[in-house]
Amino acid sequence: MDTNNLPVNRQSHITVGHLLDEMRSDLELEILGGHQGLGRHVLTPDVNRPGLALAGYLDFFSSDRLQMLGNTEIHFMRKQNTAELQHRLERLFSFEIPAFVISRGLEPLPMLVDECNRRGIPLIQSTQSTGKIMSRTILFLSEEFSPETMVHGTAVDCYGVGCLIVGTPGVGKSETALELVERGHRLIADDVVALKLKRENWLYAESSPVIEHHMEIRGIGIIDIKSVYGVGLVRHSKRIGLIVELEEWNPEGKYDRTGLTDEYVDILGVRVPYLVIPVRPGRNIAIILEVAALNHRLKDMGVNPAQALNERLMTLMSDSNA
Repeated sequence: MDTNNLPVNRQSHITVGHLLDEMRSDLELEILGGHQGLGRHVLTPDVNRPGLALAGYLDFFSSDRLQMLGNTEIHFMRKQNTAELQHRLERLFSFEIPAFVISRGLEPLPMLVDECNRRGIPLIQSTQSTGKIMSRTILFLSEEFSPETMVHGTAVDCYGVGCLIVGTPGVGKSETALELVERGHRLIADDVVALKLKRENWLYAESSPVIEHHMEIRGIGIIDIKSVYGVGLVRHSKRIGLIVELEEWNPEGKYDRTGLTDEYVDILGVRVPYLVIPVRPGRNIAIILEVAALNHRLKDMGVNPAQALNERLMTLMSDSNA
């Protein structure tokens, strides 16, 4: 499988308005000021608590991050001299800040609201705790900024193993996936599979929001797997643990017959186990893929049948020569 020419999409920024729309219900968000700044860009998945900045120390201030204001920051501002706090806020607002988020439903100082309105920096309030807002926001932003790519193939969840089936058009990817669904496994995506890097070294396959769980079967046309087989046989995403490439049987091809050598492909910096399965009349590819998935699970559990058999044979040979 050639992965060198896969187009990689890296989100460079999202807007504060997009973050507000996506997380409004989860974190009970309400905008209190700076409405005109909803188009401001969030450039990093990290967040910051500006306690030191409010105290006047602006060296190394992470101004490009969302600024979280919790009990500590709000009560600190309330205890400050009005003139001194105004001066510190003016220095703070001289930076390009994406937005402020206040936790626990705390009421912001009128001075802070006025500055946000004047500078066009969104001021957002949540009833949730500071820790929950930070963890949920970081997780959401990390996924938004994760690199992703698109591949032509089919992704299925087979015995808990995310399998990406690739190969030339017409080799039988969709038909194999359809038989796997018939046997009780779950379809993730067909034809267009989005691969997204999460948690640095986990590669996930996701269904397209446009195509979702539709599948093209030559001779029949488009079918909706969720409607035909039920919602229990589809899923929206799954971590990919195995890539299987189907290719037309080549009599002169060299195919692995022992399984002693593991092959991998690199996608978005993640090394994923890789198999080539030859296709020809009479071979049930769906059953072979089921066995491949189960064998992969055994290897993850520290059991390698090929190596175990090889060691047994080597021991017998040594004993017979002794």
